[in-house]
Amino acid sequence: MKPEIFEYFEEAIEMGASDLILKPGAPPSFRINKHLVISEREALAPQQMFDLFLPVIEASKQAELQNKFNTESIFTLPESQTRIRYYIYTQRDGVAGSFRFIPKHVPTIESLGLPEALINVAALPRGLFLVTGPVCCGKTLTVAAMAQAINDRFARHIITMENPVEIVYEPNLSVFTQVEVGKVIPTYLDALTNALREDPDVMLIGQLQEQGIVEQALMASETGHLVISTLPTFGPAQSIEHIISMFPAGKQDEARSQLSLSLKGIFSQILIPSVDPQQKCGVAYELMLVNKSMENLIRDHKYNQLETAMIMARREGCVTFKDSLEKLKRVETLNQDIIKNMLQEIEQ
Repeated sequence: MKPEIFEYFEEAIEMGASDLILKPGAPPSFRINKHLVISEREALAPQQMFDLFLPVIEASKQAELQNKFNTESIFTLPESQTRIRYYIYTQRDGVAGSFRFIPKHVPTIESLGLPEALINVAALPRGLFLVTGPVCCGKTLTVAAMAQAINDRFARHIITMENPVEIVYEPNLSVFTQVEVGKVIPTYLDALTNALREDPDVMLIGQLQEQGIVEQALMASETGHLVISTLPTFGPAQSIEHIISMFPAGKQDEARSQLSLSLKGIFSQILIPSVDPQQKCGVAYELMLVNKSMENLIRDHKYNQLETAMIMARREGCVTFKDSLEKLKRVETLNQDIIKNMLQEIEQ
């Protein structure tokens, strides 16, 4: 007999949902192109939740849920082989779960509606490139698309470090080593230290979470590796400030200098929903491709001048958030009220 939760998964896949939320006291909810669609099914009962999730959670994760009151991992739906990232947690009304459906095929830069300039970034032989933005804005898919651009064009050894591993790559011209932090190695820092011994060309780091990881990432980018990672920030100034703030005051000037030489660019993105939930979101973004002027501004702690430098470097491929939003104003299917409000915030 098919577990009940599989029926919710299959319904979500059929609807084209990116996420599924199951919590006691409410019917299943589906996230479709950033719109929350609430099912007409009956509300889930608190007493059924643990048994509902049981077919998904492996034994070690069941113990973690009982001891730490939350757990996360990847589950593969047997029939369709769809990979699902789950986060199961305890809240006021009992156990609840959030599920993210991972695309079967690695997206391309073109299919995601991202700028072609990211293909040129993927061709870089060395340096640090950051993909930033709020939670659930598509950062993981953007990094995956950049990795796929490398895979389709160059023979390189790409090492990914994630927790958990979401996108599974098929080698084309490149070779992939995928390391799951927390499962096959304790920490990101351990994974990054080991990766430097494994003859990589490209290193994809799930997120720059702490000073030690940043130091290793900068060292890797200086020694002939392309390092791509993410941050939960938006825009060059905020992203750079976030990185530098990880260092103690006495080391921040040195960190700024090192970052100014290693950083090749920052791509920040936000998803703009369409009016119709069945239509794809648009991507509003900001792209800074670091030139000599920007290197100097970063080193000299003049982050507030980076936007002006980007405007002056439009011919080099830089795009401001305002530029991107102005372009999206011409896409009638997108929610123009959101775009209008964002433009007003920028102008203020």
